Amino acid sequence: MPTENNPAVPLQVERSTVTKLVITGAPSLDQITVFLEDLAPKRGKITVSCWGKSWTAYWGGMWDGHTIAQFFCELSTCYIIGYFDQALRSRQFSGDALANEAQRLVLKERRRFCYTPDEAREMFDEAEDLRESPSIEHLHAVHSELMTRLFGDEWWHVTNDATEPNPDYAYLERIILAVQQALCQEQPQKQACLM
Repeated sequence: MPTENNPAVPLQVERSTVTKLVITGAPSLDQITVFLEDLAPKRGKITVSCWGKSWTAYWGGMWDGHTIAQFFCELSTCYIIGYFDQALRSRQFSGDALANEAQRLVLKERRRFCYTPDEAREMFDEAEDLRESPSIEHLHAVHSELMTRLFGDEWWHVTNDATEPNPDYAYLERIILAVQQALCQEQPQKQACLM
């Protein structure tokens, strides 16, 4: 509502053309919806949605002569995932991997006679509790003393190797590959699509 100090300023409205694609039939994926918008030469935006989740990316410096669809087809999945979700990693912390490493270490130290049989059994059993750890933060809060006994004062370094493939990353990668395949299928004249 305009006031004396803030007169009404007309809003600027621009129209653009958006292409919507609906992709079905991708193995083990629900329907994928893609919105493509070529904003200007070398500028484009894409939004990909699947099963209630959406990812959007904007590029203001695409290669000459490429539409957003052509550009998207030529990018690697890891590069696109970095645009869609900067925090998403291909691997994630694994309590299972950590417990396995801790138990392997206990057995190794027992063979070197660093532990008595009873000490080794106790630490091996305690290491099993690490299997349920959902995060490094949980280890700090609940198992810090055990981790120090097993791996030393700077135990958090060992957690860098306690990882497993991240299913969220793999899921998004499958979606991106399906979108790239569909976009390249839509543009048979474009030979540079990487699949």
